[in-house]
Amino acid sequence: RQATSSCLKRVAAMVWLTAFALFAGAIVAIAWLMLLWSTKPTPQQSDKKLKTADAEDDDTPLDKEAWAPKLEIKDWREGLPGSPWNFDCCDSIEDVIKNIWKFPVPTDLQQGYKALLLKVRDIKLARISWGRNEQEPQFSLIYVLNTGAELFGGAPVEQSVGVELAEEISTAVSPDSSGLRSRRGGGGGGSSGRPARSSALAEDPQEAVLPCLSSFFRIHDGFGVLISRKHLPLLLQSPGDHIHGSCYYVYPRKGMETIDEGDSPLVRMGRVDKACVVCVRRRAGENTGLVYVEKDGTITEDDEPPLSFIADTVSNISGLKVVPSPYEGGPSLFSAMGGH
Repeated sequence: RQATSSCLKRVAAMVWLTAFALFAGAIVAIAWLMLLWSTKPTPQQSDKKLKTADAEDDDTPLDKEAWAPKLEIKDWREGLPGSPWNFDCCDSIEDVIKNIWKFPVPTDLQQGYKALLLKVRDIKLARISWGRNEQEPQFSLIYVLNTGAELFGGAPVEQSVGVELAEEISTAVSPDSSGLRSRRGGGGGGSSGRPARSSALAEDPQEAVLPCLSSFFRIHDGFGVLISRKHLPLLLQSPGDHIHGSCYYVYPRKGMETIDEGDSPLVRMGRVDKACVVCVRRRAGENTGLVYVEKDGTITEDDEPPLSFIADTVSNISGLKVVPSPYEGGPSLFSAMGGH
C-alpha cells in the first residue's frame, strides 16, 4: 500500500506541474499577443507616418539630392582645380580672351574673337560634377557681356583631328571674307524632302570633329547662350535641347548628329533657330561649305566656310550685328554678280 500511495502522489505532482506549465505558457502567449496588438499602428497612424516621410522628401531641394549634378562657378582670377585653362599670366579680360582663343586667331574666326573683345566684361569658370556617377567633371567658360547676358563655351579639344593650326592661320583671306557668300546651285534654290537622321550620335565623339572645324574646337567644344546658369549641366548632358532660351548655337562633339543623305552624309554642327540646323558634309577631298536643313526637310547649300559661320554666330549672339547669311536674306556673291 505504501508503494502504491507514493506512486500516486508522484503522478499527481506531475499532473499539477504539467497543468501549471500549460497555464503559464498560455499567460505568456496572451501577453505577447497583447503587446503586438498594442504596438501595431492603426491605418490613421500609418497614413500620418507616410505623409511625414513624403514631407521630409519634399523639403529636400533638388540640388541637394545625391544624384543631382553640382555646379561650381569661380571668377577667372581664382581658378578651379583640374581646369583646362590657366590665367596666371593674365591681367585683364583682354588677356584672358587672348589666352582662351589661342592668339593669333585663325582668319575665319577673327570676327567672333573681336566681338568678344568688345562685348565681354567678365569671365567665369564653371565645373560640373555628376553626383554619385563616376563620370569625370566637365568644365565650361561663362562669358558675361556688358549687358549682363551670358554666353558659354566648352573646354578645348586639344587633340582635335584636322589640319595644323599654323597652316590655318597662314591661309590667305578668301574672296568671301568681305561678307558676300556664294551659294551653290544659284540664288536661293534648295531641295526638299526630309533627310533621315541617325538615331544615335557618333559612336566616337572624337571622330565627329571634322578638319574644317578643328580650329574652333581647339578653343571651345561647343558655344551657346545661357539664360540661367542652372541650365548649364542639362545642356552638357543633352546638347540638342533648348531650355527657356538656353541652348547651343555651335554644337559640341557630343551633339554632332549624323543626318543621312545618300552617299554624302551630313553632320549637324550648329543651329540658326529652332526651325533650322546647319550641317557640313562628311566628304573628303573637297572644300566644305554649309548645308542648311530646315524642319520641313528643305535643304539649302552655301559656300560659306564653316569657321566663318561660327565667327558670325558668336558675333551675333554677343550683340555685334554682322552681315546676315544668304539663308537669312543677306547678300551672296552669286546675286552680286547678277544671278537670280
